[in-house]
Amino acid sequence: MRIVRVLCLISFALAAPLLRAQSVPAPATVSEAASVWETLSAPAMDPARFTRVENVEIVRDRVRIKLLSGTLQFAQPVNGVVFGAVFHGEGRLLAEPPNPIEAYQLFLFTKQEGKLEMTFTDATFSFTDDLLEEVSRQVVKWGGGGPADDLYAHRQKEREDLGAAYLPRLFKSVLSPDRKRTAYFLADLKTHEKGWVEVRYDAMQPEELRVGRWGDAGPVKIRDVWMNFPAGGRNPRHVYDDPAERMDFLINAYSIDASPEQNADLSATAKVTLEPRFSGERVLLFGLDSNLRLSSVKDSQGRSLDFFQARESKDRYQSYGDYVVVVLKDAAKASTRETLEFQYGGKRVVRRVGDGNYYCPSFGWYPSLLESEPGVEIFAFRSDFELTFRSPKKYGLIATGSRISDVTDGKQRITTWKSQVPLAAAGFAYGDYKTYVEKAGEIEVQIYANKEGDDVLKSIQTAVDDPIGSLARGPGGQHASSVAIGELTPAAMAKTVGIETSNTIRLFENYFGPYPYKQIAVTNIAASHGQGWPGLLYLSVITFLDPTQRHALGIRDQVQISDFFRAHESSHQWWGHRVGWKSYHDQWLSEGFAEFSGKLYVQFRRDPKEFLTQFRKDKELLEAGDIHSHRIEFLGPITMGRRIFSAETDHSSYQRLIYSKGGYILQMLRMQLYDSRNPDPDHLFKAMMQDYCKTFDNKPASTEDFKAIVEKHMTPAMDLDKNHKMDWFFDEYVYGMGRPRYSFNYALTPAADGKTQVKLTLNRSGVPENWKDVVALYAQSGDRILRLGSIASLSSSSPVEVTLPVKIDKLMINHYEDLLADVKQ
Repeated sequence: MRIVRVLCLISFALAAPLLRAQSVPAPATVSEAASVWETLSAPAMDPARFTRVENVEIVRDRVRIKLLSGTLQFAQPVNGVVFGAVFHGEGRLLAEPPNPIEAYQLFLFTKQEGKLEMTFTDATFSFTDDLLEEVSRQVVKWGGGGPADDLYAHRQKEREDLGAAYLPRLFKSVLSPDRKRTAYFLADLKTHEKGWVEVRYDAMQPEELRVGRWGDAGPVKIRDVWMNFPAGGRNPRHVYDDPAERMDFLINAYSIDASPEQNADLSATAKVTLEPRFSGERVLLFGLDSNLRLSSVKDSQGRSLDFFQARESKDRYQSYGDYVVVVLKDAAKASTRETLEFQYGGKRVVRRVGDGNYYCPSFGWYPSLLESEPGVEIFAFRSDFELTFRSPKKYGLIATGSRISDVTDGKQRITTWKSQVPLAAAGFAYGDYKTYVEKAGEIEVQIYANKEGDDVLKSIQTAVDDPIGSLARGPGGQHASSVAIGELTPAAMAKTVGIETSNTIRLFENYFGPYPYKQIAVTNIAASHGQGWPGLLYLSVITFLDPTQRHALGIRDQVQISDFFRAHESSHQWWGHRVGWKSYHDQWLSEGFAEFSGKLYVQFRRDPKEFLTQFRKDKELLEAGDIHSHRIEFLGPITMGRRIFSAETDHSSYQRLIYSKGGYILQMLRMQLYDSRNPDPDHLFKAMMQDYCKTFDNKPASTEDFKAIVEKHMTPAMDLDKNHKMDWFFDEYVYGMGRPRYSFNYALTPAADGKTQVKLTLNRSGVPENWKDVVALYAQSGDRILRLGSIASLSSSSPVEVTLPVKIDKLMINHYEDLLADVKQ
C-alpha cells in the first residue's frame, strides 16, 4: 500500500486489562490515521496475548472454526482495538449451507456434499468484533511470549496484492465509533484440501457470511465464492430490499472538471457531494482507478484530509485494488450533506489507440461508491452530474447529459454537460470524429465515428494492401489486396449506425415506454464489447464495419454483431439506467432483458425465423460445457449473477448463463401473455413491461419486484397454483435450475362441420415431478400456424381431449420457443 500523506507515527500504549482494549475506541485524531494504517498493514504481535489453545471454537452463524491444538497470538492493539491474531497448529473448518442453492455451489467448488469440512494448520484473523472475548472465555492461561511471527503481515500483503480491499475495510471498522454496525471478521485458513480459504463476516453487508478462496483464472486470481448468505436465517430474496440500508453514505451530486489530453493523460478535480447515513463515522471508502493518483482531498471548509490509496496497478494484470480511503477531520452527521474535493490524474486510464482514436474508460475515472465484492449494486443509486471537459481543440468530445456550453480557449475545447435526471454513472469519449445526426421522434440520435481506423484496423488494412505480402507466399500466392475490403474507417458507417439506433429507440419505446433522456450519442471503441451508459453508447468498432468487411475479416454471425449487438446496448437505456438493479442477484434484470431486447429487434429488423434461430442458439449455449466441462445451465441459477464467473468456470460461462437464460425467461413470459386474438398480440406483454419501467422509473428493482409486476399482469392461464402467484415459474426458472424434456403423441379425428377432434398426451421428464409449465399448443392448418391455447402441465403426463372448430393437419408445441425446454415432436 502507498500512504500518500506522511504523518507522524504515534505509539499506542497497551491497556493493562486484556479486554479493556476491546472497548469502543475514542475517535482517532487526524495525526493517528497513518499510524493506524501502518499498524494494520504490518502489526506487531503481543507477547502478553500469547496462549496455547485446545478445542477453542469460533462461531459465526453457520460457520464453526475449531482450534483443536496449537498456539494463538493476538496483535498489539491500535486505537484501543485488538484487531489481529495468528494461529499455528491443527484446526478444523465446518460450515453448513443455509439452502440447497448454496449447498450446490459448495459442491461445485469443493465436491463436498451437505456441509463443508476442512482441516488447516495455519490461520490469520482480522477482526473488530468480539473474537478476543470469545477466545478469552475458552483460554486458561495467557502469556509466555512466542517467537516473532510475520505470518499476519505476509498474508496481509498477499491479499492486498490480489486487490482484495480487506485492509481499507478493517481500517474503516477500527476507527468506527459503532463497532456493532461495522463489525468485521476475516479468517484466512491454510487448509490441507484447498490452500488458503477465507471465512468472512461483515455486518455492513446484507449477506454477512462468505466462504471461499482465490482461484487461478488465467493470468490473474479471482475470488471464488463457495457460499454467500445472510446471517440469522434471513431470506436471501429480501435482504437487499433496501439497498441503502447498510450503506455508510450516498452520493447526491458530482461536479467534475476533467482534462483528457492528446497524449491520453487524464487529470481532474471532482467535487463530490455526499450524504452520510450514520453519525460519528470518520472513514469513508470510495472507488477510483488506481492508475489515477490522488494529489489531495479537501473537505467543504478547504481543509486537507488524510487519504490512502491502493498501489498504482500500471499495466499489471492483477489490480492492487481500486479504492480510496478518506479520513474526515470531523465526525460525520447523518443526513447532513458534505462536499469533498478530489484532485487526481494519471496515465493508462484513457488509452491512445490510433491517430485521433482514444479508448475512454466507462468505469473508474471519478470517485464512486466502493464495490469490492458481490453485494449491493452501485447501479442501485443515482447522482446528479455536472461535467466540464477541457480537451484538445481539434477533437470532438461527447459525454453523458445535455451539452450546456461549447467554447474554445486557445488550444482547448471546453464543454459543459449536465444530467437531466440523476444518473447511475457518467462517461465521455473524445477523438477525431465525423458526426451524423438522426431523429427518432423528438429524440436526437448523434453518431460520433472516428474518421480514421484505430491501430488494429490500420494494421489489418496494411496487411491487406501490402503488395510485399504476396511475394512472401511465393509463386502462385494470392495477393492479399484481392480481398474486397475497402477502407476500414468507422466514419463510413456513421449513417447506417444512426438509422439503426433510431429504429431500436422507436421499437423499444413501443414495447417498454418512453426513452428516458432527450438525446443519445453513439461512438465506436477499439474493443470487442459494448457499454451502454445513460444517453451514451460505446459500441465495438466491429459494428462500424460494413457486412462485406466483417465477412472478409472472418466474422460470420453478421446478425449477432450488427442488429442484435446495437439493439442490446441501446436497450440498456431502459435496462440498467431507467430501471436499475439492487444487487448482484438481480443483474439478470439488466443483461437478460437486454439480451431479449436485442433479439426482439432482430425479429422486427430481419424476420421471426432469425429471431427464433437466435434463441435456439442460446439454448445450445446453455447446454454446452464450459472449459471444465460443466454444463452451463447447471452452474447455478441466474440469481448467482457474477458469482458464476470463477476459477471453476470462465467469463463466457457467466455471460452464457446470465445473458442467455435471462433473455429466454423474458421470452417465456412474453409468450405466456401472448394474445393471438388481439390485433397486437403483444399488448399484454407491453403493458407489463411499461408498468415495470414506470413503477421503477430511475430506481432500482429486485427480482422480487419484477415478480410482483408479473403477478399484477398475469393471466388466468398462468395461475397454475390458483393463488395469483408466479412462485412456480420463478422458483423453477429464476431461482432454480433444470430443463424439462417434452414429448407428445396425438390423434386427429375429423368431426362434423369441418371440425377436428383432438386426443393428445403431453409427457414430461428430466425435472422433478412437481415441476409446472404453461405449454402453448399450436396447429398447422394448410399454410397457417394457429395458436390454439395452452396446456397446464402439472404432472409428468397430461392427457388432453378437445374439439377444434377447424380442420387440423398437424399439432406442435414450443413452436415459438415458448419454453426453455427440449421437445420431441
